[in-house]
Amino acid sequence: MKFGKLYIVATPIGNRADISNRSLEILSMVDFIAAEDTRKTRHLISSFGIKQKIISFHDHNEKSIVKKLINKIKDGNTIALVSDAGTPCINDPGYTLVKFAREENIDVLPIPGASSIISALSVSGMPIDSFCYEGYLPAKSEKRKSKLMELIGENRTIIFLVSVHKIKDSVDDLILIFGNNRECFIAREMTKMHEQYVKCDLQELSLKIKNQVIPVKGEFILIIEGSNAYTYASRPLLDNDSLIGIIVCKIDLVKLLIEQTEISSFLNAATINYSFKKQKEVKTFTITSNQDIEPTVKRIRDQDDPTFLSARENKGQG
Repeated sequence: MKFGKLYIVATPIGNRADISNRSLEILSMVDFIAAEDTRKTRHLISSFGIKQKIISFHDHNEKSIVKKLINKIKDGNTIALVSDAGTPCINDPGYTLVKFAREENIDVLPIPGASSIISALSVSGMPIDSFCYEGYLPAKSEKRKSKLMELIGENRTIIFLVSVHKIKDSVDDLILIFGNNRECFIAREMTKMHEQYVKCDLQELSLKIKNQVIPVKGEFILIIEGSNAYTYASRPLLDNDSLIGIIVCKIDLVKLLIEQTEISSFLNAATINYSFKKQKEVKTFTITSNQDIEPTVKRIRDQDDPTFLSARENKGQG
């Protein structure tokens, strides 16, 4: 028996009129629709007169139902996979199904359409010749900070999805790790009645959220400027006027930090602190001149690759 096919069908991210004719054609001709939320999908397809059978397919049942869907396709049935909104498999269920279908030599075909990530990027005015997508930031603050510290040296434009319940805390943590001046763009409720787009720096974004200029309602895409020499040079002081900055993961950034923030012009002595993710141990090295930078970097590198670093001016020493 000839296998059926698996279609990955994009649906609107807000405005129902954005659905494509081809998406409607495929949804009306498949044998089954695998949907993240059967009620939302039923409401969508019913508005276009489509009455195909819908199978529930979500994060909690994905592993258990994949084989059932694969067997249906191998029996000759054609299935369309849809998510609540946008293109499936991007922060939505579907990866396992597509992976197994490929392993079984089943045709997996995309039906292109809306994507919140690409839509936000296209209107952001941020560099998009190179970018990285990081999905949702961790819900807990410590894990979120740890994730952001891994990205502090990322020079590509960074895209996050942010929950309405975590937008305030996430922006606060971004300021703590990336600094006030990092340029950003936020898209809220895209293509819906109250859609909103704001480009500013992180400090201004925080104020707009606190003052309800940007309501804490709906769904958010947050796009952050990549790191560069300017970003390091313009970092604000974090907890007091002696903290030079924070750098993460790549130990070579010690030298970059010192060079780009012009510490060398006023620094008598500085302390390099670093800690390890697992041991939570803090060790200290002191540098008293630029000549100490390279050997200090080598000394730390020879011991381990740190996950957190800070440079602090030691006032009164020389």
